[in-house]
Amino acid sequence: MAAKKGKGAKKAKVADQQSAAREDLIEDAGGYDWGWPTVDIVLANMELSQRLVAGGFSGCGFGLLPDGPPFMTLLGDDMGKMRSALALLKEWTTLSGPNAIRIEIAYDGPGYVLAISQQVDLLRWRVSGIDTISQPLMIVMSHIKRMNSRHPMLDGLAGYAEQPVAPLWLIVAEMPAGMSQSSGSRDFSFKPSWNNAILLPGIDVYRRLEDRPPHSMARTEAEFEARKKDGPDPGWPPTPDQDPKGVTDARERRLAASMPKTLHVLRNTDRGAALLAHAASAGYARWQAEQAICNLRTARFLSYQPSGIGKRLAMIDAVRRQILEPASMDVELTAISNDQLDEQIGLDAAFLLRRLEPDRDVGARVVERIRRVRELGYG
Repeated sequence: MAAKKGKGAKKAKVADQQSAAREDLIEDAGGYDWGWPTVDIVLANMELSQRLVAGGFSGCGFGLLPDGPPFMTLLGDDMGKMRSALALLKEWTTLSGPNAIRIEIAYDGPGYVLAISQQVDLLRWRVSGIDTISQPLMIVMSHIKRMNSRHPMLDGLAGYAEQPVAPLWLIVAEMPAGMSQSSGSRDFSFKPSWNNAILLPGIDVYRRLEDRPPHSMARTEAEFEARKKDGPDPGWPPTPDQDPKGVTDARERRLAASMPKTLHVLRNTDRGAALLAHAASAGYARWQAEQAICNLRTARFLSYQPSGIGKRLAMIDAVRRQILEPASMDVELTAISNDQLDEQIGLDAAFLLRRLEPDRDVGARVVERIRRVRELGYG
């Protein structure tokens, strides 16, 4: 049988991954450890590059105002589409502030490299939300333009950019006729369009390539070619922290951020004390009881109760990634029995053991699972 190729192979791979994830949910049966790391990735789209390319972006202009900060102009052949690109940049700043845009210039031979991208932290907040739960890996798209010459005014801008406060206007303009076909930098006059102009807090200008920080997006053509030759970075994506302390710290952070009301009621009411006392008498660690009770309560956040077990487990898994308990929410711990607590602690321990020792049977009895978790140093 012929091997699958192209889009069909990609779709099959995605389907296989989704099937495996569903099988894991079924096997875990509602068990979950909030400290076990997951790899989430946030990917920026190519919209800015698409708009700049459509606008025929081919050069930059720099200028001074009589009474104000300098300005930087993105020059293109189609003014309407260049305005569209600027409107998108304006949208980023409207959502996240002027720091949302990151502009870098790196000198390269007689010319320079310009990189326009998004500030990583602000991009993450816009795409994945402002919370303390998800810490996704970020893939940032940058529009990089290489200029074959450098106007002397750029040296002045480089000195200006080194000041603690160095604001700069960002605008767009139409490339003067014949300029894009000519070589070298030159002086020319034009009437700036201040519609949707963006006042940036500053830009980064690197006169030497070694001055760039490791995370700089301003890369030379030679560096891109070397990267293609070397292949993907073997250290990416990084391996999540799975050691006992890392898992413990992540668990405490995520539970406190997601289920603060449940933890407060559990630690400060008679019913909570009774559940914790039962857990202690059965030989469970306090964190195991607290986590199990939080897991039992996540079902309360479902928008409806589906009939299928697979659908229900998938909905609960989604809730864990976005839940934030309101302080006004009622937490009724009397609805949780000791038997339910025992069962959930066993499921949570099995969840952890399947990932620590995927080739070993987790054991049928809860006490066996708890003992093994402790032997591995996670109890």
